[in-house]
Amino acid sequence: MSVSASFQPEQLDAVPGQATSLSLHVHNNSNDEQVITLRPSGELADQTLLATQSVQLDGGEHFEIPVTLDTTNSLLAGGHVCAVDVVANDVTTTATAAVEVAADVAWTARLEPHRSSSPTRGRHRVTIENRGNTPVSVEVTAVGDGDIVPEIAAPSVDLASGSSARIALRVKPDVPFWTGPVVEHAFAVVLRTGDETQELTGTYQQGPRLRPWVVPALIGMFGSLALGTLAWFTLLRPAVEDIAREEAAILDLAQQELLDERVEAVQAAAEEASQLPLGEPTDLRMTASAAAGNTSTDAFDFDKAGAGRLFSISDIIFQNPTGAIGRLELLRDEEVLLDQEMANFRDLDFHFVAPFQVNSQSTISLRVTCETPGPGTDECQAAATIIGFVDDL
Repeated sequence: MSVSASFQPEQLDAVPGQATSLSLHVHNNSNDEQVITLRPSGELADQTLLATQSVQLDGGEHFEIPVTLDTTNSLLAGGHVCAVDVVANDVTTTATAAVEVAADVAWTARLEPHRSSSPTRGRHRVTIENRGNTPVSVEVTAVGDGDIVPEIAAPSVDLASGSSARIALRVKPDVPFWTGPVVEHAFAVVLRTGDETQELTGTYQQGPRLRPWVVPALIGMFGSLALGTLAWFTLLRPAVEDIAREEAAILDLAQQELLDERVEAVQAAAEEASQLPLGEPTDLRMTASAAAGNTSTDAFDFDKAGAGRLFSISDIIFQNPTGAIGRLELLRDEEVLLDQEMANFRDLDFHFVAPFQVNSQSTISLRVTCETPGPGTDECQAAATIIGFVDDL
């Protein structure tokens, strides 16, 4: 190998947050002059700073390059490797040094909010952040002044390096009260990890369940109700009753006229219906199905023999049970009687005062044009139930 490289020292201890110095020794083993390129590599490449990125060595020359290793607070405790690639004539040699990063236990905690106010319970949260480079386990306890019961959501929490946790804290009074002044209760949250202990203090303000303004507001409300009731019976009610009687008389007259008009309309419709050649009741069900992009038709030839009959259609019920999307048409011969978009209904009924009439040797057709079949199906499936009367002419 024409170039050799090594760190001095090859093993070192580092403290998080402090820079550590070492040197890289590079030797040109050949007799020719060489230009050597240096670049940090490995897991500590971002923390490794070289005094120079390249060096020119004569044959047999030795050169020492200062190297600074910045072990940040986020670098985990334990063993790491500092590496630098040395490239000469497209041949790479890697120099390494073992770095032992010391453990740094650093965590903080805060209570939010420091003061709460409620008649029944105070609500807080404890936020813990691990700012060190090693995992920590924090035990959490809460104590009160004897008249309250602090309840912590988690008695302990494990935090990886750089992580945080929030723990809910509720402060509940032993004895709630309805009226009286506000009472302040002190409490503390104690956090322990190893030999380190931290205490957070807070205050819970216990107020009465009834606000001071509630009783005067109730008295004022009842007084207003009493005055309003007295004014109603003595002043407003007689005037309202007179106006109501006048309006009722006008309304009765208008309603009577409207009722007379409706009775006349019903009687006229009944007279017209009695003259219709409805005949014997009958029903017919037609079904049609088609794949997406296709059209299918189900046809029924009424009185095919031409015996001289009349089919009066009074009711039609369209069915789209699968929720397909497409177009559904009811035809008499080639005439479209009804045209509906299937996406608008699952069941759709029509009831006619004047029925559709189908003469002898006419064809009733149900035609479906499929766009998108319903969920779980391969076809648009539709049907029509037709109800009416058949009469001999």
